[in-house]
Amino acid sequence: MTTSDFSRNFLAVFASATAFIVVSELQSLIPAEISSGVSAPYLPAGVRLIAAVVGGLFGSIGVFLASLVMAPETFPKASLPELLTLAGISAFIPLLALVAVRWVFGIGEQLLELSFRLLLLLIVLQSVLSPIAHQALYQFSGLAHADSFSLLVMITGDLIGCMLVVLGVAVFWGIMNRR
Repeated sequence: MTTSDFSRNFLAVFASATAFIVVSELQSLIPAEISSGVSAPYLPAGVRLIAAVVGGLFGSIGVFLASLVMAPETFPKASLPELLTLAGISAFIPLLALVAVRWVFGIGEQLLELSFRLLLLLIVLQSVLSPIAHQALYQFSGLAHADSFSLLVMITGDLIGCMLVVLGVAVFWGIMNRR
């Protein structure tokens, strides 16, 4: 690994972890929590997706580390294996969704073929898979209440959160590129 690769990877970890923590703290200011771990909208879902798309594995590692820091606030009685599982779901489901979309649609490493339609598909896929995985963990571990209503709220919250964050980043990017 070259120094430039190390710097780029470190930046992806640091930037995604920082963004996840900042947006998670902003999320706590929105009165949107239905129950522990269930919010609509859920803005950190968008950060998780962008971290996976832009930073790849290292962006997801940043989200994983940040999730380990943030999860005890929401789940203070969670054991270490439960916290690791929560962080893994949060960090790696978006990466799994990206890998699946890339594989099915033949999208290259540089994501040049990632169209708006495929980005929407990616958002929907991540917004369904992550809540299903979280609800399965909640059901298995008893960390939070798990039922079909909570699942639907989580899917809706992740979908809205992803759309808002991706749209916000796109607008910001457009403004910055006009200068």
